[in-house]
Amino acid sequence: MRFVRLIDRLSMYRFVLLALVVLAVYALGVAAFDSEFAYTASQLLGSLAILVVTCGVVTYACAAVVRVPPGSESWLITALILFFIFPGLTDADTGWGLVLAGAIASASKYVIAFRRRHIVNPAVAAAVICYLFAYFDVGPFLFGFWWVAAEQLMIPMIVIGLAVVWKLREWWLVGTFLVVSLVTAIYVALDVDTPVGDALELAIKSSPLLFAGAIMLTEPLTSPSTRVQSVIYAALVGFLMYWGESFEITDKYTLEFTPEIALLVGNLFAYIVARRWRRTVLTVDSVQPIGTDTYEVIASPGLRFRPGQWAQISAPRWNPTPEKQGTRRVLSLAGAPGESTRFGFTAAGDISAFKKRLIEGDVAGSKLYVDEVGGNFTLPRKLTAPTVLIAGGIGITPFRSMLADLLERGADLSKVSLIYAANGDDRLVYADVLDAVRAAGATVLTVTGGLVGASDIAAVAHPGSHYYLSGPPAMLDAIKPMLLGAEPVLRWQPWRLHTDRFIGY
Repeated sequence: MRFVRLIDRLSMYRFVLLALVVLAVYALGVAAFDSEFAYTASQLLGSLAILVVTCGVVTYACAAVVRVPPGSESWLITALILFFIFPGLTDADTGWGLVLAGAIASASKYVIAFRRRHIVNPAVAAAVICYLFAYFDVGPFLFGFWWVAAEQLMIPMIVIGLAVVWKLREWWLVGTFLVVSLVTAIYVALDVDTPVGDALELAIKSSPLLFAGAIMLTEPLTSPSTRVQSVIYAALVGFLMYWGESFEITDKYTLEFTPEIALLVGNLFAYIVARRWRRTVLTVDSVQPIGTDTYEVIASPGLRFRPGQWAQISAPRWNPTPEKQGTRRVLSLAGAPGESTRFGFTAAGDISAFKKRLIEGDVAGSKLYVDEVGGNFTLPRKLTAPTVLIAGGIGITPFRSMLADLLERGADLSKVSLIYAANGDDRLVYADVLDAVRAAGATVLTVTGGLVGASDIAAVAHPGSHYYLSGPPAMLDAIKPMLLGAEPVLRWQPWRLHTDRFIGY
């Protein structure tokens, strides 16, 4: 449990970076002791050094030009992804090809962008551009070899991939990608009279199926933010990667859906359906303490969203030194649609520079940027089944949004119950909304100084209820067995259990 809490404290980007570092170290070990591996350890170390240096230099140079702080981990993640895509350092031409790949990837964040939002994954941009130039035999550009698909790396890739997907909670996305990819491979095999077993072995052992699904497909800035769009996105990329079709453009040139081309199409799909060009600029009206170590930001204008959804918010300020915890935060929206934009957050322990500026500075009139709004943690438009909301700490924010919206619409709250746990009375927030929903017929229980207990669950559990949980992962893990104890049939009806976990963004 302590290990899980440690993992949940890590930001998503830092976790992915550590996962890639572990995979790189393992690959270097294999290269050092396996003479049949595609590259030697020195060749891989050479390519890694070139990519890290190039990505770092170009990132800092571009950041200085556009006056946006460089991401503390994103450029390293990009360098490591390129490391697994492009060949090891074998000669001078390969070295220059690696320099070009790293430079293109890092510059693409600032060049292939609209309103300071990159449109495609930087590694995908580099792989596609290098592919095109190499295809036309221009300069020392390199094809992506995707040597990460080596059979010797399959087991660690499975373990690391599962860890990343678990951390990001992207089971639907990656699961859809894997299923569609393998089904497509089977269909193609049957169509060309190839043994299905051979086709599946090739897809799993000798193609970047696992790496593309766990590492590249899940990148949040270039993937959709709602489940339906994510499933379509994953299916599209999986189908194109294993379709096996090529299109003749001229007598000399054909288009093949290589992994990088398939991912490019997916990125463009995500950019269009998520309407990522619609970046909203918020003006901060106020930042006020609403409880011990708990603050609420109110800003204008209001956003279009469904109660319970989150917003990815950034407040970039130029600083040549990257901020330790980044300049973006994913925060649950606490207001109802039609209200001013509001979100709450806690600030205890090691406070990020993002939160510190909001708390300590004179921020009235300053700007925040909403890069994305999304999430599936929402109520149905009409409540027909008993609904139980269970919040821990700042996990109350999405419920504040839901309840305020229900009050605004005059909904029947007699079937709504809320359990709200906090470390103390001084940390209970949004009392005005809680009092209003209680007066409107909802059941509201508050638990202070301890965890939600089985008796609290039993007081609100009803057959057929839908349960919505929002709070720290340790609390949610403790509550689920209690829910199963109160209503054992939940084990076979998981669609009635909805969670909004904190994943360290």
